[in-house]
Amino acid sequence: MIRRIAAIGALVLGMLAGGVPASAASEISLGTHNTHYGDGSFERFAGVIGWQEVNDPVDRDKMRNRLGSGYAHYLPPDGPAKAVPISWRTPRFSLVGSGSVRTHGGEAGVTPARYVNWVILRITGTDTRFIVVNTHFISGAWSGHPERQARWNKHYEVLRDKVAQLRRDHPAMKVFVLGDMNRGRAMTLPSPVKYVPVIGASGVPIDHMYAPSTISHTKVSRLAKWGSDHHAYRMFATF
Repeated sequence: MIRRIAAIGALVLGMLAGGVPASAASEISLGTHNTHYGDGSFERFAGVIGWQEVNDPVDRDKMRNRLGSGYAHYLPPDGPAKAVPISWRTPRFSLVGSGSVRTHGGEAGVTPARYVNWVILRITGTDTRFIVVNTHFISGAWSGHPERQARWNKHYEVLRDKVAQLRRDHPAMKVFVLGDMNRGRAMTLPSPVKYVPVIGASGVPIDHMYAPSTISHTKVSRLAKWGSDHHAYRMFATF
C-alpha cells in the first residue's frame, strides 16, 4: 500500500512538472582496488569496479573465477591495457560502449606501457547511461624518481583530454574516474568531474575517485586490503 501511494505521488509530481511522470533516481556503487599483481582476492564490493595490476592471464582468470557469472568485464585488446580492467554487475548494468587509449610506452625495468580504459554502462530497466574511466599511473614519479615525472604528466594530459572528449561526445552522461594515480594530490579534471575525499583521511591517498559535482554522492570509504598492499575504496552516487 505504501509503495502504491509513493508511486501515485511520483506520477502526480511528474504531471505537475510537465505532464510526464517523474523518473526515479538510481543509486550506484563504484569501487577501485589495486590488486598488487593479482594478490588481492577480488571481492564483490561494488556494482562497478576498476582494478589495477591485473597483469597476467592467471590474474585475470582469478578475477573471473572469484567474481563469478554475476559480473562482466572489459578487457581491452592491448596486452598491458588488460592490467586495468573494469567489472560490473550484470543484473544491474549492461555494456553500451568501451574504449582504451595508451598514455605512454613502456620501458624494461621501469614501467609497462600505461593506458586509460573506459566503459559506458546502462542501468537495467532505465535509459540512464554513465561512463566509468579506470587507469593506473607510473609509480615513483613523486617519491624518489623525478625522471619519471614526464611520463606521469603525459598520462595526466591524456586522461584529462579523454575525459573532456567523453564529456563532449556524451554531454548527458555522468563521468566517473577512478584508479591508482600514484600521487597523493588531487588532479584537476574537466568540470564538473571533481576529486572525492576519503572519509577519515588527513590527506589524499594515491588511489583516487572522481565524480560529477552536479550529482548527489557520498565521500569515499576506505575498505580492507583483501590480500593486496592497497586498500580498496568505494563510493555511492545517485542520479
